[in-house]
Amino acid sequence: MSLTAEQRRILADINATRPVSDADANWAVAAGYAAQAEDGDIDLTQEGRRHVDSSQLQG
Repeated sequence: MSLTAEQRRILADINATRPVSDADANWAVAAGYAAQAEDGDIDLTQEGRRHVDSSQLQG
């Protein structure tokens, strides 16, 4: 699946621990690219990391 520039930005922000909106976080979790802990922390899944790593190679 190809991600939009905005979706790649969201994943990059999560990866860099920059704040993201609730809507952005919810999208990433629902898409399986991120996981959110009970305390609200969010981190990328392996699939999410794969998209961030590959987009950085293209950039």
